[in-house]
Amino acid sequence: MDETPEQLEQIRVEADAIDVHQYQRRFRALRAIGIGAAGAGLVWLVLIMLDSRRNPCERVRDHLCRQGGKAGIECRMYEGILKESVEDVSPVMRQNIRAQCQKKIERLKEEDGVTVH
Repeated sequence: MDETPEQLEQIRVEADAIDVHQYQRRFRALRAIGIGAAGAGLVWLVLIMLDSRRNPCERVRDHLCRQGGKAGIECRMYEGILKESVEDVSPVMRQNIRAQCQKKIERLKEEDGVTVH
């Protein structure tokens, strides 16, 4: 050991000033941010999946019933269409009915600027 007692004391002071947990805290914070972002992404994905799973005929019916009231002609008409889009025997026919309802949603958005939720 070539250090003098003053140098040893200086080394001890510098060693005591070192924070050994600095990197642990940094990585914990980064991990927490990453988990939070992943959680937000998961919630967004679930909401998108739930919304896209909803029957387009149901969305059109709800929209028209809100606008014209439950006694409106279009509301009652789409009640029947919704029933057919769910209960029809042929899966191809159910898919065709749902596709027509989706086109109705797109047409309402393009022509009237109405967003159907």
